[in-house]
Amino acid sequence: MMTSDRGFSGGGTSEFTETLQPERLLQQLSTSGGTGCFKVTVKEQWFLYFDQGSIVYATHTIEPGDRFERHLRQLSQRVPALDRELRAQVRQHWEQTNTPTPIYEYESLRWLLTQQVITLEQFSQLVEGLIVEVLESFLYLKSGHHQLVPYVEVPIVSRFDATRLIQQCKSRIQQWLSLGHKIVSPFQRPYFFRSAQVNLTPEQQQRLGSMLRGFSFRHLAVLMNQNEIALVRSLLPLIEKGAVVVREPQHPFDLLPSFDASLWQEPTPTAAEESGDLGSGFFTSQVPNRTYRIVCIDDSPTMLNEIKRFLADDAFEVIALNDSVKALMEVMRLNPDLILLDVGMPNIDGYKFCKVIRNHERFKSVPVIMVTGNTGLIDRAKARLVGATDYMTKPFTQAELLKMVFQYLT
Repeated sequence: MMTSDRGFSGGGTSEFTETLQPERLLQQLSTSGGTGCFKVTVKEQWFLYFDQGSIVYATHTIEPGDRFERHLRQLSQRVPALDRELRAQVRQHWEQTNTPTPIYEYESLRWLLTQQVITLEQFSQLVEGLIVEVLESFLYLKSGHHQLVPYVEVPIVSRFDATRLIQQCKSRIQQWLSLGHKIVSPFQRPYFFRSAQVNLTPEQQQRLGSMLRGFSFRHLAVLMNQNEIALVRSLLPLIEKGAVVVREPQHPFDLLPSFDASLWQEPTPTAAEESGDLGSGFFTSQVPNRTYRIVCIDDSPTMLNEIKRFLADDAFEVIALNDSVKALMEVMRLNPDLILLDVGMPNIDGYKFCKVIRNHERFKSVPVIMVTGNTGLIDRAKARLVGATDYMTKPFTQAELLKMVFQYLT
């Protein structure tokens, strides 16, 4: 059980601020048989859970839900039961029970294990993957407050050798560094520049433009069920030619440290050679090349225009409706893949609208995202009661909207 109160180096709780040497600290915790939550605070927080020198879990406060969703999505390729509805159910369950935030993903995985949705081996693979991703950024931290504290009571299912995971993580970082100086983060966002002179067919150009629509390398790899480093490597020739432009990570992923070759033995960059396989990872992917129909219902023309701008891409057909009464009939006719629904509309507000369409058999499983300026828990609870899938608070960014699309549509 995660119940020990033993601190770093034999007892108590220690806290101090200094220049960090992350790898040395992890090795010291491992060799000393440390038990507790090793917490590092910079602007965000990293939590590494140890039991007698073994790592049992790791997380950080930069979009933990997104990280959890991505790893579940990858496993869902082999476990059909982990479909979109079950993943949403898991998120809602822990939101409603107010589980302590640093460990809720671990508890969610334990629940999937006890429900026999995943096996013990799959549980361990998921946890290890999450730990390694967290370590990837942790190893680049240079300074901060850190302490070892007791953690909440959670049954331990798997333990992992810290040295092995550190080496695995360093190997991955070396692979990222081998991609060259233009690639500094897995959360960079590639965009296709159609007017560039490249040897691609119109169909290939359309596919690249459709897929490269604001998702990061890391999100694209999940969507396409591919190895993320191999995916980036396939795009390097297009990046060198200027046909694919790489933009910085969207907030809050920009808070994660970038790759820094000065901290490691510098690898030999991968050459972006002339090849007939330009962007081949996208052309061999099994991701359906389809257009998703999104209906936005809001009495504000400004908000409708902003949503249409955020989702301006061949992959989305965005239909804007500003009259909730007429929208009821239109939605039945349009048969959308996803509905963005404003709460505060005249005549029929968002809650009533959602309740009505959920009574129709065709709309039992269509994702309905409530959009509102309110942030209270009561409003979120009310949205859930009428059947809303999720909840967005105005104002929201393009990244936040794409996150919803990633979770519920793609």
